[in-house]
Amino acid sequence: MDQELTDPRDDPGRELADRADEPAQQLDLAAAELRADSADTRALLDALAVRLEEALPRLALVKRRRVGGFRSKHTEIERIEVALEDQRFELEDGRSGLRCTRHTVVRGITLKREELPLTQWVRELVGEVTRAATIGEQARMTLEGLLR
Repeated sequence: MDQELTDPRDDPGRELADRADEPAQQLDLAAAELRADSADTRALLDALAVRLEEALPRLALVKRRRVGGFRSKHTEIERIEVALEDQRFELEDGRSGLRCTRHTVVRGITLKREELPLTQWVRELVGEVTRAATIGEQARMTLEGLLR
């Protein structure tokens, strides 16, 4: 009676692996993963848009589109644009998915346009906003010193 009794709950990965053997199951799992990622991305975009509008009201432009029909109050983010001194960050949510770009701008002319993954785009946006805030704080302190 050395036979081991195993409970499928002991190894949850085994159950998923058994189901993932069929091609249709693999597609279903991939589709579910994409839907979960999409919902997370929507929540991230909504939170990011609200924070940018609150923190940078003059620099951040958020464009929303109405979803769900004529009388629907539900909106989703269509575009986020943040214009800093020589950098412009744009995020567009189109039919082909998210497109995140960073533009290097001189005198209103885009010299360089670079597509970035979402995480890198957010990281670089935060870095540039922080840098601009530091420069702005230094300028404010210098002006206060001159006015005293």
